[in-house]
Amino acid sequence: MASSIIHLAVTNELIKHHAFKDENRLKFGAILPDAGKGKAGHVNKFIWGRNKKSYDFEFFRNKFGELMRQDDLYLGYYLHLVQDICYRHFVYDKYYWNPMIPGNVEKLHKDYSIINFYVAEKYNLKNNITVPVNFDSEPINDLCSFDVKWLMDSMYGYFKEVDGEIFFFTKEMADEYISEAVELCIRELDAFMNGGKLIESYDNAWDNRTYSLLETTLNTRDLGGYRIDGTENYTRYGRLIRSDVANYPSEKDIEFLKNTGITTIIDTRSLDEKEKKPHGLAGVEGFEYYDIPIPEGSGIPESVEAVPESYYKIAHSENISKVFKTIANANWGVMFNCSAGKDRTGVNSALILWLCGVRKSDIVYDYMRTKENNKERFELIHKNFPDLDMNIVIPNENNMIYFMKMIEESHGTIEGYFSAIGIGSDEQEKIKEKLTK
Repeated sequence: MASSIIHLAVTNELIKHHAFKDENRLKFGAILPDAGKGKAGHVNKFIWGRNKKSYDFEFFRNKFGELMRQDDLYLGYYLHLVQDICYRHFVYDKYYWNPMIPGNVEKLHKDYSIINFYVAEKYNLKNNITVPVNFDSEPINDLCSFDVKWLMDSMYGYFKEVDGEIFFFTKEMADEYISEAVELCIRELDAFMNGGKLIESYDNAWDNRTYSLLETTLNTRDLGGYRIDGTENYTRYGRLIRSDVANYPSEKDIEFLKNTGITTIIDTRSLDEKEKKPHGLAGVEGFEYYDIPIPEGSGIPESVEAVPESYYKIAHSENISKVFKTIANANWGVMFNCSAGKDRTGVNSALILWLCGVRKSDIVYDYMRTKENNKERFELIHKNFPDLDMNIVIPNENNMIYFMKMIEESHGTIEGYFSAIGIGSDEQEKIKEKLTK
């Protein structure tokens, strides 16, 4: 994120607009997260099914809220996190920074070393921050270990002039960002002091890298981390996992599932699919394997327009109630799969998340994540079937939106849908408890 010197510049500007109690403690707190060992210092957390990351503003406020009101070290620390989320929006959304290009991160850090001297001079910064007495006994150390000596030593280097050619982060961008960060921090300070709306982690999350929880699959994902709409509660991790088929799970995969408590496996592929490629966890000690074929969805729809209708048929398959009953009554965590983890698994995931109160936009997001995870699979399909319209195969937001609309038109509510397929209120509650309690 932004360099310590830039954080210090933002803090110096804030002092002009807000009366703080102890400027040294404020400034020390404003650079302290950079000294945190590991990622805990920046209070990162995964959300949206581990598909996104954010700064856990709520956690920090809950843990240190009273201290933030009394002690500027904690207020400075919090404002550092606010500045970092501002920086993310600034460089990623406004200036389209791409850290995935090899060498870009290193070049950005080089820009910082060049820009630091300019920022220190323009914003009249002094290297006069001191470590508070008895810092090691401060409650902030509950977050993580801090290398304070490294931080203080580094500050000396940041005030030295460094020659070089700017690659991305210019002086003008530094000034622009500092101005935006000051404005955001002023708003956050006003909200914190006067009871206004504060920054939320969920609404300021950014994409995590595309991933699969298993090393031998492409599309194994957790349904945990989605906000239950209208609350501050989230679906729980390690309860329900959606996946493509694990034909050849590694020992590492098996160990991960067992350690996570995912010991019930539901395979919704058709009988033909299973005959061609048996499930790799069927018969493996420690797992309960359930063969519940959903033949609807095993083929490719005739057109893009037919995809939502195919999803509706999946949702009303003869065996669909067995899937949800198995989930509701499983003793431990459940992993359910089809072939690619896209259609049958996507429908089941959507229905479960919907029942648990996750908002529709998040359900669509979870569905669309398959587009990224299965990119390699889609490329192979296109290579083998060049005449196939890939728009039918690749997830599209409208597929899920129209499918959910069809469910509402037929059943009124998601609870009405589950009741119609034979999942009563008791088992509906079990499913919700499985993912939310």
